[in-house]
Amino acid sequence: MRINARLDQESEKAIEFLRQATGLPVTEIVKHSLKLYVKELESDARAKNQQLLHELAGIAEGSSDGSETYKRDVRDYIDEKFADH
Repeated sequence: MRINARLDQESEKAIEFLRQATGLPVTEIVKHSLKLYVKELESDARAKNQQLLHELAGIAEGSSDGSETYKRDVRDYIDEKFADH
């Protein structure tokens, strides 16, 4: 993909600094920058997901052994619900 972009003076200086500091061509600097940006966004998303899981942990109601007795619990619930029918 070919990219044509207009950069402000600050961005242009940043690219020139990186080019001189690394010896890399602008194309490689842009590619590397994109990879870093994607990693940053993925990291942020993981952190938000972890925070959500932390906030949700323990808010449900039910028996503490639900993972072991869920079939029985569902059967009992259905039996109670349809006992009159």
